[in-house]
Amino acid sequence: MTSTMHDVEPAEPDLRPVSGWFMTVYTLTNFGLSLVVLMPLLFSLAYKIQVVDPASKESSLGLVIGVAAVVSIIIGPVVGALSDRTRLAWGRRRPYLLAGIVINAAGSLLIATSSSIPAILVGWVIATIGLTFAATAVNPVIAEWVPQAQRGRLGAFAGVAAQLAGVAASLIGSLLLDHQVLLFLLPVLVLTAMSVFFMFTVPDRPAESTTQATSVVRFVKDLAFNPLEHRDFSLVLIGKFLLTLGINFFTTYQLYFMLDRLKLVPAEAGQKLALLGGIGVLVGTTSAVVSGLISDRIKRRKPFIYGAAAAMSGGLVVAAVATDLVAYSAGAILLTVGVGMFGTVDLALVSDVMPDRGKQAGKYMSIYYNIASSPAGAIAPILAPLVLAIGGGANYAALFLTAAVLAVGAGVTAWRIRSVR
Repeated sequence: MTSTMHDVEPAEPDLRPVSGWFMTVYTLTNFGLSLVVLMPLLFSLAYKIQVVDPASKESSLGLVIGVAAVVSIIIGPVVGALSDRTRLAWGRRRPYLLAGIVINAAGSLLIATSSSIPAILVGWVIATIGLTFAATAVNPVIAEWVPQAQRGRLGAFAGVAAQLAGVAASLIGSLLLDHQVLLFLLPVLVLTAMSVFFMFTVPDRPAESTTQATSVVRFVKDLAFNPLEHRDFSLVLIGKFLLTLGINFFTTYQLYFMLDRLKLVPAEAGQKLALLGGIGVLVGTTSAVVSGLISDRIKRRKPFIYGAAAAMSGGLVVAAVATDLVAYSAGAILLTVGVGMFGTVDLALVSDVMPDRGKQAGKYMSIYYNIASSPAGAIAPILAPLVLAIGGGANYAALFLTAAVLAVGAGVTAWRIRSVR
């Protein structure tokens, strides 16, 4: 099938190569942002819910994460579009980063001091709203300021930062079990520190003066895009959704897997996850950096998506049949190889196929994250308990095998993309 006229990449804006300091600050900010996301999802939120509601921890965790994800789906594109239209002299992205930090801190504090599932739910919804605001400021950076020749490399650094944040999340979480407020506020403090450098290093600008004021009806229309007109962007969305859904099946319940199948206690499980994550970082970092450099050099993205899908699905199959920590570790490390490879080309690929990246990068990056990622976060907690219940309950083999099939689907969607090799 040949590409339609809508799939042809628009001319690359006149973007200057970014400096090493720019890359360092962007990477550190992504570490902070990833820590805010991953510490609750990988450890602290699951631990808190197990303490408050041990008898129904799986369904309660699914409820909390699922509701917050639905909220993110609704507000994410709205916040992104508002950011695109913001005319403050300070810029159109920075105010949302500052607001996001404050909102997330408020939600995190509520979770830390809660003693019921409804209160935890409200806290996580507030924290998720704050995360959405902060991500709106950080996510468009590659599309708006980084030339195509450097996107794979910077995407690799962001992927490494996310993996390091995952290791830190489990290790720090296991050490702060007796300090609930710090357990939930520390990630926000780290993001705050990193954001100081971000706000003074990464360029920003207000929306163009020609940007028209809009009515409510026009604003809602502007949030939409035609998936048939922008076919390749839509395929990237679908692939990201499938992969994220599969990864959520694994990461959301890996703590409970260690507690229920491997019979570890929470502190020990957190330490094992951190050790495993440390090994995974070495492997994942190598995978990410090598893939990013080669991707930029050969100007190809799709082969790395194929490789990532294969590695992830293979790792999930190994984890599905694991009965001890060694086998589980082998599967998790193979999965990490795929995550590193995918993270390298993920941001580069969506930046390459993004419509109107010059004026509406915030809108389309919000659509990408909040339609491709957030629905997966909402659906996974609903589907996962149903899959786990197969055969009498705690069926982690069925859950991880389902995730493996979803990972393969991401490779299929990448094969259908025509405007990027």
